[in-house]
Amino acid sequence: MFTLLQKLAVFILILIASLPTLAAGAGSGGVANFTPVPGTTLFTDVNVFNGTDNKLYKGMSVLVEGTTITRISDKAIDAPEGAMVIAGNGKTLMPGLIDGHVHYMINANFDTVEKEMDLTDIAIRSTLVAERALMDGFTSARDMGGPAFGLMRNINNGVIIGPRIFPSGAFVSQTSGHGDFRDRADAGFGPLTAWDKSNFEQFGIGAVADGETEVLKAVRTNLRNGATQIKIMAGGGGSSRFDPIDTTQYSKKEVCAAVEAAADWGTYVSSHVFNDRAMNRLMDCGVKAFDHGFFMTEKVMKRIAKEGVYVVPQMWGLSPDLAKNPLMPAEKLPMVAQLQEVYGDFGKKLLKHKVKVVFASDYVGVYADAERARRYELWWRTQAFGSNFEVLKQLTSNAGELLELSGPRNPYAASGKLGVIEKGAAADILLVDGNPLEDISVLGATDKWFDADPEYKQIETLKIIMKDGVIYKNSL
Repeated sequence: MFTLLQKLAVFILILIASLPTLAAGAGSGGVANFTPVPGTTLFTDVNVFNGTDNKLYKGMSVLVEGTTITRISDKAIDAPEGAMVIAGNGKTLMPGLIDGHVHYMINANFDTVEKEMDLTDIAIRSTLVAERALMDGFTSARDMGGPAFGLMRNINNGVIIGPRIFPSGAFVSQTSGHGDFRDRADAGFGPLTAWDKSNFEQFGIGAVADGETEVLKAVRTNLRNGATQIKIMAGGGGSSRFDPIDTTQYSKKEVCAAVEAAADWGTYVSSHVFNDRAMNRLMDCGVKAFDHGFFMTEKVMKRIAKEGVYVVPQMWGLSPDLAKNPLMPAEKLPMVAQLQEVYGDFGKKLLKHKVKVVFASDYVGVYADAERARRYELWWRTQAFGSNFEVLKQLTSNAGELLELSGPRNPYAASGKLGVIEKGAAADILLVDGNPLEDISVLGATDKWFDADPEYKQIETLKIIMKDGVIYKNSL
């Protein structure tokens, strides 16, 4: 783990990388390139979970050359000169995990972010968040709201360690929507003015935009800053104070404007959404992914499956333990409990209708709580979907397909496919002591959440963590 002095140095580098003259992105000369150089690694006698099949391929050899998986064989592979040879001894080799919905820059309680923090606070804390995500086996993450561009650049340049970041930038919300985080005491009895902004907006966590013109500007600003996809708010939420969960947000013209602006840059729009009315509107405009979506009917599930839309739910949203979450306003708990009772079979219905589902931890808030939520989510999903295999697909190949929708905005396309173990794929690899198809706890899953130990501890059964051909953990 990094020392405090190293973290302070990283923070200074993040600030330097964020200056306007250096905003062109990774590799632009803004930050010195300290990227570790991948070598050649040969894994022998490993049981491979490839991310797509409900089985382990036993006694395999896997060769990594540079950043790419180049050979997979059930026979011995001669080690190239200078290769590191790792004897798996029957351990499970599988793709690095992918988190489809995180907020690495919202790393404290909302009130704390709004009233007590500035960008330096969240920047320093984000380095720890990213490091611990990678040490939990997550080699890629789709950041769905927050100024994660500097974090991405400095991970890519090797200044700090963390997953590949696919940033959305500021989530785009209407006035009164799920991204409007002003307090009761804030100005707001007339239209927004230049000074009528929450810290969430000032920091670039969210952007309040009304009408096609403002939505286009907000989307294009995110794309200018390096967004790989766009996130809009199309419904209410549990953690926001003034927008009921049942509401539909953004008109069809506004949604279609966001989709058109993203498509002009070769990428897509994903949306925070819960109800049928909003989802049908989103699909009419071509939105490609629905985040959360718990309260959809089976009729809409059928349309989602037909149109190939991805659903990215954090299933702890339907867990009774959600009531212990400090981010939940007390006045919303009765409604949430009622909805959980009605929609408790949400996961199994998604599988029934063959909807493409992607893992989401919805990492947000105090990092000790968010890290416990991520490990709880791994376990809870196996209960909600009734299958370790389905959850593993959501963590790997399904999520990799979703990331590919970023098209030319994907900064990692040259590395190869993500979420699979196959020839030509990116060398994002875990070596696990145990079989996650039978026991999800070997990936750190636990049935404890807020009652779990808040002190971060590494997952002992994750023996090797490799990202882009570089080994970041080796505890064999």
